[in-house]
Amino acid sequence: MVQHHPSDDTLVEYAAGNIKSHLALCVSVHLQHCPQCRTQVQKLSTLGGALLETLPCEAIDDAIFDRILERVDLVHPEPAVKEDANPLGAWLPDGLADLSWRKQWFKLYEYVLEVPKQGRWRLALQKISAGGIAPVHGHYGREVTVVLQGGFSDEMGVYDVGDFVIRDGNHNHRPRALENTDCICLAYMEAPVRLTGPVGRWLERFRDMFLSQEDLASQST
Repeated sequence: MVQHHPSDDTLVEYAAGNIKSHLALCVSVHLQHCPQCRTQVQKLSTLGGALLETLPCEAIDDAIFDRILERVDLVHPEPAVKEDANPLGAWLPDGLADLSWRKQWFKLYEYVLEVPKQGRWRLALQKISAGGIAPVHGHYGREVTVVLQGGFSDEMGVYDVGDFVIRDGNHNHRPRALENTDCICLAYMEAPVRLTGPVGRWLERFRDMFLSQEDLASQST
């Protein structure tokens, strides 16, 4: 049973279409598993439609209307609320089978879905093998996680399939997969994680050095 949900403010923004596309994707995936939040979004959408009907009609310039439509497409590209829809279908037409995982840590793996040409956000699947532990880390920006398979625990709770979790700069944690199965999560990171502890700080210096060299190489091309 889903125990961890998006905040009310996030659901309001989602229903209104006023939300970043990757955060909307994470909410959409959560909605596949959570009847409670699907009902809430439906109520909010109905309420929003009713409020719009009470507003007086005014003529809108065609150019302004076109810009509004473009903005809607960019911010909220048709989020899925229906149970039979697959928000991740564009990236994972065959589901979670036969993915080419990249090893990050002893029992931690990643499958990248999308990264920008510029900027440091990241959309990926993260897998912790059954019983495995990720390195302790904090966050330079928000990290939004939705559990797709298995489950994990950290210092703040236990999370199962469908659970929606947000961590930010105020949180340091060390996720650990449950013992019975591999844990796979959808993760949207607004910025790289901040590794802590002696080993983590050494790895972070190495990563920053690598990123600086990568930036210099891109500037020279």
